[in-house]
Amino acid sequence: HRWRKLEGSDPAAYEMLQKVQVLQKRLIGKAEEAVSKGAELSAKDRLYAELKAILARQPGPEIAEQLAVYRNALREKDQQTEQMASELAMYHAQVGEYKTEIDRVVRELHEVKVKFYDQKRKEQLHRERVRLERTKPLDAAVAEARASLPRFTGGGFSLQRH
Repeated sequence: HRWRKLEGSDPAAYEMLQKVQVLQKRLIGKAEEAVSKGAELSAKDRLYAELKAILARQPGPEIAEQLAVYRNALREKDQQTEQMASELAMYHAQVGEYKTEIDRVVRELHEVKVKFYDQKRKEQLHRERVRLERTKPLDAAVAEARASLPRFTGGGFSLQRH
């Protein structure tokens, strides 16, 4: 090979040539390393851009504050709901008590009405008996008076035989 001929005739040039070859190999290696580092860097840049976009979509501190306000409002509404539920249960209990009271009063009213109408019936029967007792002598006297009087019908003709 032509570089070996140079080794014997000009060792300094041959040494320089070897150094150039070593340096070229190192340069090629470094160039390949730079290419891989560049690819790695562009991958990292893409990842950075994606993460930045994801972070941009994430809620900021204003949203967190607003969320805290909503949570507090929700907690207050829950307390109000629980309070209203307990009041509703209390009112249901009162309604039940009122219904039993109304049923009791209706029964008492019915009993009083029955007693009232029984008393009225007894008083009516008593008045009827008293009236009958008073009218018995009168009825007897009227019946005697009618029997002794002549009976007439329609044109004044007597019905008794003479």
